[in-house]
Amino acid sequence: MQTSDQLSSEGAGQRLNSWKEIAAFFGKDERTVKRWETIRGLPVRRVPGGTRTSVFAYVGELEAWLSAPRPAVAQARPIEPAAPAAAEPSSQHLTLPIAAAVLIVTAIVLGFIAIAMPPRAPGPTPVPPQAQVLYDEGVIAWTGRTAAGFATAIEKFDAALALAPDFARAEVGLANAYNLISQYTMAPPAESYAKARAAAERAIALDPQLAEAYAALGFNAFYGSHDFAGSARLFDKSLALKPDNAQALHWYALTSMQLGKFERPLELIDHALALQPESRSIRANAALIHYYSGDTTTAIEMLEQLRQANPDYLAVPSYLATIYLDQRRYAQFLDNYEIAANVEGSVGRQLIAKAARAALPNGGIAMLQAMLEEQKHQFQAERESAYKVAATAALLGDKATALSYLETSVERRETIGLLVEPEFRTLRDEPRFVALLNRLGLPTN
Repeated sequence: MQTSDQLSSEGAGQRLNSWKEIAAFFGKDERTVKRWETIRGLPVRRVPGGTRTSVFAYVGELEAWLSAPRPAVAQARPIEPAAPAAAEPSSQHLTLPIAAAVLIVTAIVLGFIAIAMPPRAPGPTPVPPQAQVLYDEGVIAWTGRTAAGFATAIEKFDAALALAPDFARAEVGLANAYNLISQYTMAPPAESYAKARAAAERAIALDPQLAEAYAALGFNAFYGSHDFAGSARLFDKSLALKPDNAQALHWYALTSMQLGKFERPLELIDHALALQPESRSIRANAALIHYYSGDTTTAIEMLEQLRQANPDYLAVPSYLATIYLDQRRYAQFLDNYEIAANVEGSVGRQLIAKAARAALPNGGIAMLQAMLEEQKHQFQAERESAYKVAATAALLGDKATALSYLETSVERRETIGLLVEPEFRTLRDEPRFVALLNRLGLPTN
């Protein structure tokens, strides 16, 4: 969003010549913008010598007003008429000395009350409606898990914060988007996790009781810093503040799954799903955890059911591709891999899918070999992760190549899933692989 310092002279000079045009600029009705002038200082000017309704405004001044932080306006409480008191004499009948005495006593009593009572903590600043709309749009965008969705979400949350700098939930939205963006796109992980952490910490500074902020910071501590114990404490803090926090349960399950034990993650994700059965991200990740725990049939059933209602949801074909590849169901793997590449709009993975499709008639091994060569090309072009190249090499039994790319992947902080990904089972006894587990702080037995 532009600031007042960035407005061009042309934009600043553009003039709106009536209440109707000003209202249209904001997408509001005339009554609303007239009220904004009265209670929020909307910069509206009056035509010299014109009527009271002859107004105009400059677009640049309106945009600057829109971007500037403003204290919330307290809502006026309607004054209720007092009940009649027939037996009481009217204050008009009090003599002046008596009235003065009453006022003095009242002032003294109120003074003692003010001294005795502790100061009341200020409540949260009300969120302007437009900032709330932008926040809601941002949440919808990032839950799609696509590059375009993350970009839109970050833009929306930034715009909401420009309108409401104290909007803690918008900071949490930013943290969530930056926490996930490197897992679904080629965004640099170190930079993304640093931005996520800063946003989560700002949210906690604004609202120390906001459970969702601790969940975002817990996710970040796990994937961004590999602070597993600190991550668990943050999730526990989030759940202590809000026991039915489905997002915290969801992400606590995903992070604890990476340690290679599944009883606790299944318990957490099933609880989250019971709280939010309509959440496609929780349902998809519940399927993934069931798969990693060895319950492949349930995982496939859950994902195929989810596909019926959400055919364009990226997680479904991505997870099904992972499962079908592990099962050597190459045709089904490639069908889902192609869908995922198209949904996420990844040119690199579309080219990888094309190479794999051309080689599939020659068998699964030929398909994997073609994939590996194209993945290497796309890695050089920065359109594929080192982690994905390592996984394909491991499936082909090329341990040296797999370990080399895995080392690069860990260096880039792309992944922490070495214990759960089936492609790396054959590497478990390799000293270089064990060294990577130690580097990540993951258990080696």
